[in-house]
Amino acid sequence: MLNLIDVTNSYAREIRQELRSSSVHYIKVYTLGNSVVVHKKKNEQHEIVISNKIRSVTKNEVDFVLDKLLGEKREQASVTNAGNLVEIEAQIN
Repeated sequence: MLNLIDVTNSYAREIRQELRSSSVHYIKVYTLGNSVVVHKKKNEQHEIVISNKIRSVTKNEVDFVLDKLLGEKREQASVTNAGNLVEIEAQIN
């Protein structure tokens, strides 16, 4: 069973710094088992990165994140899979 756990507070210093120095206006960090999921919103766009230092990110993990974070907008998402790193982009509106 997959579960996203919000660990944003553990990265508070890094998030605060990025919010000050970039056009990003929303950042959440989650764990998904051994994988880390970073969800950012900027300029009408979702940017989601799933990374795992130990193994490749699975299709089930990608599908789960798409469902949980994008919902109906998942069909509009662009997914780039590089094994241990998956990048997802989608328009907010």
